[in-house]
Amino acid sequence: MSQPLLTINGVVMPTPSPGGYTVTKQDLVKSNRNARGTMIKELIATKDKIDLQWVYLSAADLAKLLQAVSGNFFDVKYLNPQTGQFRTASFYAGDRSAPAMDYINGIIRYKDVKFNLIER
Repeated sequence: MSQPLLTINGVVMPTPSPGGYTVTKQDLVKSNRNARGTMIKELIATKDKIDLQWVYLSAADLAKLLQAVSGNFFDVKYLNPQTGQFRTASFYAGDRSAPAMDYINGIIRYKDVKFNLIER
């Protein structure tokens, strides 16, 4: 049985759309130039940022996602492309965009839902 691509606090999330899962490595550095103009750079940490997008989502799936990322910090288990292994770390959510596509017969659907998760 295969693992889900993304879980938040142990809850399986809907799989992002094709092309809607991007992990970016972010180097946090302290840098300065010395008197000779040479760059001095100290690597503080490397953190992950996960950009996510779903082309179409039901109201139930959107609610599940938004509730999962509503806390200040939460645990995310995700596929790390650098290692090819699943990793769990503490993240927080960036701005969340959820445009409504249509509302037909009392049922709403969402299109191009996007947000990112930033490692703590």
